[in-house]
Amino acid sequence: MKIPVYKIFWASIATTILLLALHSFFVIYAHFSNLVFAEFLVQRFNLNAEANLPTWYETILLFSISACSFFLYHLVKQTSATQFYWRKFWLFFGSLYLLLSLDEAAQIHELIDRFSRVKWVYVYAPIMGTFFLVCLYYFFVARSKDHALRNWIIGGLIIYALGGLLVDWVELTFILPYAWSQITSLAEEGLEMLGSSMVLTGCLMEVNRKFDTLFQPKESENS
Repeated sequence: MKIPVYKIFWASIATTILLLALHSFFVIYAHFSNLVFAEFLVQRFNLNAEANLPTWYETILLFSISACSFFLYHLVKQTSATQFYWRKFWLFFGSLYLLLSLDEAAQIHELIDRFSRVKWVYVYAPIMGTFFLVCLYYFFVARSKDHALRNWIIGGLIIYALGGLLVDWVELTFILPYAWSQITSLAEEGLEMLGSSMVLTGCLMEVNRKFDTLFQPKESENS
């Protein structure tokens, strides 16, 4: 039984749109229309707050990618010897996404701003840049024939980076009025959720492919 990859993707897109709409209503619309909601309700859907539904959802997305990557690392060990070396890529991939999920849940990057004069975006940028170069080599050289896998994961990484690094750079560089700051928040979180959904889709597609490789021949031999 295959994982319903595209159903999961569209469900994650629908969830992302819902969370962005809730923030737009309870935070942005309420601000400009002078509506007053209970503070605990606003905080549950505020993309700029912590320990709420958007943070919980983003953490789950990132951790799901990590768990899926570790599972792929285990599956690749069952395949041919020519692929043995590259199984370490998925271990590397899953480890970084595990750190990202922990950072999303605990806001670790904010500690850099608090205890250092260096902005966190300048610390994370080289790490993410190196990670992206490794991914480019893997998907364009080692897996050059797997176009769908490459498009989903590399495309997702680019979109996530646009939200996580570029938008934060704009906020750190320019002093924005309230309306524009909220628009950048929507762009940042929306791009990060979309990018993570695309990467997860690519990982789930690879899981389906590995299961086909591992188990279909055995079934045909036993029949």
